[in-house]
Amino acid sequence: MKRNQGTSKGDLKEVKLSGTPKNVNLSKKETKPKSILGGVKSVKSGNSKASKTESLKTSTLAKFLPNAVTITAMCFGLSSIRFAQCNEWEYAVLCILVSALLDMFDGKIARFLDQSSTFGLELDSLSDLVCFGVAPSVVLYLASMQQIGKIGWGICMFYTVCCALRLARFNIGHRCAEEVSDLDRKYFTGIPAPAGAIVALFPLILFFETETFAFVRPFFIAFFLMFSGCLMVSTVRTFSSKIIEINNTNSWIALTVIAFLIICLTTRIWLSLSVLVAAYVLTIPWGIHEYSKALRSKKEKE
Repeated sequence: MKRNQGTSKGDLKEVKLSGTPKNVNLSKKETKPKSILGGVKSVKSGNSKASKTESLKTSTLAKFLPNAVTITAMCFGLSSIRFAQCNEWEYAVLCILVSALLDMFDGKIARFLDQSSTFGLELDSLSDLVCFGVAPSVVLYLASMQQIGKIGWGICMFYTVCCALRLARFNIGHRCAEEVSDLDRKYFTGIPAPAGAIVALFPLILFFETETFAFVRPFFIAFFLMFSGCLMVSTVRTFSSKIIEINNTNSWIALTVIAFLIICLTTRIWLSLSVLVAAYVLTIPWGIHEYSKALRSKKEKE
């Protein structure tokens, strides 16, 4: 009886050693801890990214960075007036262009850092009035419009007043942003102040590229000053940058276009700017047509 019991226990041991549960246990040991570790790592990485973003938004730098960019843009606008007084016209126009570039990013930086405020909005409007309302008028007056005396100064003042009215209307519209429809968010009412300044400076940009003095005649510059001022205070709808949506599928196209623009601007800046300004002016009637078309289709659906 004892031998039989011993052999039966041995048989049981052999079955335990040679059976499939050994393989099952090994597979569990290999896969289960890995999935747990991978989940822990992904959670840790997500938490670290979120904590870094939150710490950036609550830092002291985040509170001052958007306003610092706005003030920097204002300083460039004021510097353009100084360069114009020294007859350094190219530097004067470049300072206004840099102000326009910085104006594109200060609002985006404030929204990204959750630092949007009424103070920042008012400071941005005051900076825009200096950079895109006062500075272009002074530059163009000293460059050419002073040749026709009081009429030239009056036209320059007309442009500045139009820019101020456009900025005041923008501030009122921003306070009533909740009442704006999704269609209206994709279009500007008139042209924005930075675009108005660049359109007004278009004759000087053409002169830098071609060195043709006909482009800096007072009456030619007066036309663009009045044309730009009227567009800023008008109610025509022009394209906004919000219609361009960059995602994973078209990001490589956007990077290619940006790289191409940078190459063009660094090699032939005045020619590239001339083409860009002309193309922008040509998109204005297209934007009016597209907005009226979208508005009609919206009314038909309602």
